[in-house]
Amino acid sequence: MNKNLQSKIIETLGNGQVAFFKSDTIYGLHAKADNQKAVEKINQLKGRDINKPFIILIGNIGQLEIFGVSINKNTRKLIKKHWPGKLTLVLKANLTETLKYLGRGGETLAFRMPKDKDIQNIIKSTGPIISTSANPSGEEPASTVEEAKKYFGDGVDLYIDSGNVETGPSTVIDATGEDIRILREGEVKLSPMPANSYNSAMGNKINYAVATLIFLAIATGVWLNIKEQKSIDHSKLPEKVEQSNGFQRWITNLKNKDMVIEADEFTLKEENEIYNTKWMKVYSIEEEGMREKYNGTIESLRGVKKVVFSPSERELIDYRPEYRDGYAPNEVHFYGLKEDKIIDARILDCSAHANCYFDRAYFLDNDVFVISEFSRTIDKKDEVSAVCSVEETCEYSVKVHVIDLINNKRLVYESRPFQAVMTELLPEL
Repeated sequence: MNKNLQSKIIETLGNGQVAFFKSDTIYGLHAKADNQKAVEKINQLKGRDINKPFIILIGNIGQLEIFGVSINKNTRKLIKKHWPGKLTLVLKANLTETLKYLGRGGETLAFRMPKDKDIQNIIKSTGPIISTSANPSGEEPASTVEEAKKYFGDGVDLYIDSGNVETGPSTVIDATGEDIRILREGEVKLSPMPANSYNSAMGNKINYAVATLIFLAIATGVWLNIKEQKSIDHSKLPEKVEQSNGFQRWITNLKNKDMVIEADEFTLKEENEIYNTKWMKVYSIEEEGMREKYNGTIESLRGVKKVVFSPSERELIDYRPEYRDGYAPNEVHFYGLKEDKIIDARILDCSAHANCYFDRAYFLDNDVFVISEFSRTIDKKDEVSAVCSVEETCEYSVKVHVIDLINNKRLVYESRPFQAVMTELLPEL
């Protein structure tokens, strides 16, 4: 990035505006941390949960004092070794009244000191800046200026093109206590075993339940057995899925509609991690009012069509094709209790432009479940293909999503394509 572009960014941020440019990790939206109006503008552009703080990029350790942060001996060692660099630290912050908006009601903030010289020069002039991925909530982060403009248009005041960005994520550490915890392992390797993901809105109260379960499994010597039992064949639909009552009932129901799909027609198309801080919130059941809220939510959804419960009845999948409680018809809501943590997550979504429809969901056990999806055979990000309504003959495929909470995996198996009129195939549409 040349000096001219740096000057443009400094001027834009200094005027209380929003700039899109490459950070030390990915393209992102940026604003001065001490400009509440600009921070709120980014929140509105992203449609982001108002309770989630942004990561703050700083130029030197002394700038932590702006946010009322004090660091202990262990944290100081990490900083000395890895800053500047791709290490994000979650720290307790004692914010002044004028900066309370940064904490979003919490007592922690996440900080990183970039190694990138261009970013350092910018922060040296502007002071600390907030940084967040360039995408509306729930969408994939923009990796080019063109993608960002499609998302935000004139809502962003300055776009800086640095070409395609290919770099790894930062490692995220919870350093709010004496003992540090790895929340996400990225390019800075501090542990051979990744821990839970970071959701800064809840600060140090967050501890993903699945990581806890994995830890307990290792401690009791049964982790290898669990992994073997829940291993998933990477070449065809897992036998555990194919032989399950849920899958067999689903296949039979399709055959009754004159649609014949056999298990061996499905092939693996994608493998993704499921824990995503943009999509997931985790709360302690011991927090004030959370037990009552959990019990009320569970009870209110019993017997509701297209809401299914796990064998323990402590978790549920809500795949109703309607707007409900902040979720859209093309989004699947997972809600449940793992150990003493409540997980509230948008576990899956699909493309409305592709006429997608989640028609069945079922648990294989308390930690593995399956969701089937009908959708047109276009890319999930494709919003420019010709519209083909649900009353027209279109090319579709069926995707079977196998979601494994223990192994942090979502495997997507896809059928062969076929022609169908969706309203005839699925009259409930």
